[in-house]
Amino acid sequence: MVETSSPVLIGQLTDTHVVADADTDEHYVDNNARLAAAIASIAVEAPGLDAVLMTGDLTDTSHPDAFATLTELLGSIDVPVLALPGNHDTREATRRALPDAGWIDAEHLSWVNEIRGVRLIGLDSTRPGYHGAEFDDERAVFLDATLAEPHGGTTLLAMHHPPFATGIDWMDEAGFVGLDRFTEVLAAHPGAVDKIVCGHLHRSITAVVAGVPAQVGISTVQHVALDLAPDSEPSLVLDPVGYQIHRIVGGRGVERVVTHTRYIETRAASFVPDWAGDYDPTQPS
Repeated sequence: MVETSSPVLIGQLTDTHVVADADTDEHYVDNNARLAAAIASIAVEAPGLDAVLMTGDLTDTSHPDAFATLTELLGSIDVPVLALPGNHDTREATRRALPDAGWIDAEHLSWVNEIRGVRLIGLDSTRPGYHGAEFDDERAVFLDATLAEPHGGTTLLAMHHPPFATGIDWMDEAGFVGLDRFTEVLAAHPGAVDKIVCGHLHRSITAVVAGVPAQVGISTVQHVALDLAPDSEPSLVLDPVGYQIHRIVGGRGVERVVTHTRYIETRAASFVPDWAGDYDPTQPS
């Protein structure tokens, strides 16, 4: 069992959709400024984060100028940044912009990393040329072999597409080719993954996949509106944006991974309530 002297804190940015221009009419918000605000917030987290995980749709169109802006913005983060492509990012442009990401020797852009005893598996879920996801034979071999490796600590599995239907039909209809194969690989390694973290939906969603808790992170740009009506039409909402912090205490078990959401647009500082001095949580309320 791997134990850490203090909790491991993994930040998760997702669906940042960095653009090559500042056309806020087309994008409804300033995507690049939103990411800059999130990075500024990450810089003052106390305690500081151990790493930042980016779960896809790094850019909006995979334009080289957008990736140049992305790498410039990420340059101010002084902890490891671990990134995955999304359906808006081509593999070629992502690999070219982030050559030191530790990609495995394969066509898909997956990787394995370890941060203070926490194993992070980045699984490229993209299906080139499509909005939806894919888990093919090559990725099944990769994930199966990785999960078969003994590991005494906590494991997070990161991917762009949620490996479950959300009920928001217009997003779900893009599909997930090979989803049954994905759940079979997870089921073949019970307890090997403590939590799945992903993006793509631009809003917080939780589920359980093959017995593993799964969490969708919030975007730093606009969100997908919550519309669970059958055959829903595309709709967006300008909800508060931010990022997640996964707090991991050493050892194993889902109870050791707790996810918090940091909103960056509240425009209000936290404050101490009047009753704080009298508060004693050990006494009856």
